Amino acid sequence: MTESITLPIIGVVNGKFAANTPAEQMRAELSTIEIAPDFAPGLLGVSPGADILVLFLFHRIQPNQIELQLHPRHNPANPLAGVFATRTQFRPSRIGTTVARVEAVDGRVLTVSGLDAQDGSPVIDIKPYAPYFDADSHSQRFEVRQVNSLQAARDAIDVIDEEVIRLLGNRAEYVRQVAHFKNRPEDVPAPERYHAVMRRRRELAEASGLNPDVVEGMYKLLVDNFIQEEIELIRQRNSGNESV
Repeated sequence: MTESITLPIIGVVNGKFAANTPAEQMRAELSTIEIAPDFAPGLLGVSPGADILVLFLFHRIQPNQIELQLHPRHNPANPLAGVFATRTQFRPSRIGTTVARVEAVDGRVLTVSGLDAQDGSPVIDIKPYAPYFDADSHSQRFEVRQVNSLQAARDAIDVIDEEVIRLLGNRAEYVRQVAHFKNRPEDVPAPERYHAVMRRRRELAEASGLNPDVVEGMYKLLVDNFIQEEIELIRQRNSGNESV
């Protein structure tokens, strides 16, 4: 049995797109969300730089356009899929959801980037984006949460360390690829790149509330090890070429 509900419209989107447009193109442009006066007090705490989850209506979609099965992006090359396995706008609820970034707050008007809602789209809710709830299930495991025991804290640390080491392994694979683009061992050090990397790592450490000296020291050990690995890879390659 099909039922319906009534939801309040808390605001409206104002933007430059009033027709179907690729989402990537829409997300590249700024738009605004004008909150209705009755709901303006709900903006308390919303500030520039915040990521928000915007729920809006595809208000131009007509009932006869809704499809329960379709080729994603209406491309016949894409396998047929149920509407709930796609991001299509032609869905029974006509609800769209996008993570956007707040660029400015002026009274009850939010200027946002990354929103792929058409001009005039009714907004039915805004929530703060929270990685622990909204990121993919894999990434959620690495978000900090309140724990209730020492063991739970240690378990969480172990999970994060496993991911850090996995990512360092990925970094090592890219370093090995870098060696393919250099011809001589003396090409490896790249001092300008080295100093830029260390400077950026210090900035990231400070932004995360970490001691930048400690983080830089860790990265120096890591990078110096990778430099030696690059040099050895190039020497082995050159040695093989000479023996041919």
